[in-house]
Amino acid sequence: MKHAPASFGRLLAGILLLALSLPAMGQQGESSERYYIVQLGGQRAGWMRESSRTTDETLTHDVELHFEIKRGETGVKISMESQFVETLDHRPISMSSTQTMAANPVTTRVKFLDDALEVTVEQSGNSSTQTQPRPEGEWLTPGGAEEYFRRRREAGAEKITMRVIDPMAGARPIVTTYEDFREESIEVFGREVQALRATLTTSEMAGIKTTEYIDDKGRMLKSTTNLGGIEMTVLAADKELALSELDAPELMQSTFVQPKGRIASPRKTERAVYLLSVPDDKLDDLPEVPSQKQTRVNERTIRLEVTMGEDAPEQAEPGPEYTEASSMIDIKDPVVIELAKKAHPHHDTLPAVAAEAMRRFVFDHIDEKNLGVGMGSASEVARTCTGDCTEHATLLAALLRVHGIPSRVVSGLVYVNNFEGAEEIFGYHMWTQAWVNLDGNWQWVDYDATLGPHGRFDATHIALSVSAMQDNETNNSMIALVPLLGRLQIEIESTD
Repeated sequence: MKHAPASFGRLLAGILLLALSLPAMGQQGESSERYYIVQLGGQRAGWMRESSRTTDETLTHDVELHFEIKRGETGVKISMESQFVETLDHRPISMSSTQTMAANPVTTRVKFLDDALEVTVEQSGNSSTQTQPRPEGEWLTPGGAEEYFRRRREAGAEKITMRVIDPMAGARPIVTTYEDFREESIEVFGREVQALRATLTTSEMAGIKTTEYIDDKGRMLKSTTNLGGIEMTVLAADKELALSELDAPELMQSTFVQPKGRIASPRKTERAVYLLSVPDDKLDDLPEVPSQKQTRVNERTIRLEVTMGEDAPEQAEPGPEYTEASSMIDIKDPVVIELAKKAHPHHDTLPAVAAEAMRRFVFDHIDEKNLGVGMGSASEVARTCTGDCTEHATLLAALLRVHGIPSRVVSGLVYVNNFEGAEEIFGYHMWTQAWVNLDGNWQWVDYDATLGPHGRFDATHIALSVSAMQDNETNNSMIALVPLLGRLQIEIESTD
């Protein structure tokens, strides 16, 4: 059995883009290219390139990001590229993003129509196009945001808030706020330069603050973000330094939670009570799932009771997002459809029975269980048969939806006796929930495909976030985990 942190590589990639300031587009008639090094925990983990170009009619801004991390001894490479095209007066024309978390990249292209968005997703040779509503309210393009920021600073503003669309985050505006401005001297390219320091927060990362340093042209020189127990630094550099050999940091073990107390037989535990806490600030409420009952002790502490097999409270029927296709749960892919038929050939069985059959099938199908995949989509895992907990959860969610069973994935923690050299710890994990009928009650039921053909879901699973894995939601659903990294404390009060 292999338990592994829930898509930590993808989580870091999404956060990295969101933590950066909106890049400057440069002056009209100019082209520019800027390179940055990316450090995680003090080690050079990647690089970023920004470039902009202007024609007589358009502004185009490109971002390219590459970084490497280690999960134990296994290296994971992740790359992301984006482009935004707008008119000179900052009306959006198109944008695109390509994310490579596994072997096959996922590309999303968006055309801004007069009253809608045309969104095309491409992966593994498959392509699907949908029409979506344009984002509501007022928002800015990257170039429009750069101009608005410059004008507000020239007017002496002490706080600047903008709603901006970034290709990496999808076609929804992100609220970005700059405040606490002051002049400081920092070292860049081996020399001291004057910079404007600001504190940056975004709607995508509640509670996470980035300290950013900007030059007199509005270009980022440096940013630092504390991601729980891991500090991320992005620093302006020349091309040669940015592209030099990386020193990929090991990040998985730093996210393990060493609890107070131990669980003798975790896979047989049917009831457990935990105290979850953080040393400062507030511990946000946990998601409402049938197996968990939470009681707030104080602002920083929650008592959590996890119980298997008891009657669940009545729950709202899931919406269409739990049965639809997305780039990660691509249920229209022919290989995924064929696998679903093999996993559950008998269509007259109860959904709960079908879900368990598919859980076992996924465990057997992914025969190469390793940590080297950043985040593989269902169609990719169907073909490669490779991955860890995230790939098991995603493929199972897809097979369920092919059969019309609503599904979602859960990111959280699981207790293991031994994993990657650590003993008796909680590690970040991902599993699946299916909407099925148990004893006449429709509810979300947990299925962990990493547990093996005879494995049984247990009360050492702690849900921290749930997601339908929609295209605009995948990174967002895991942002809630960031403030907990390196900070979450768990005390085991009792187990049965």
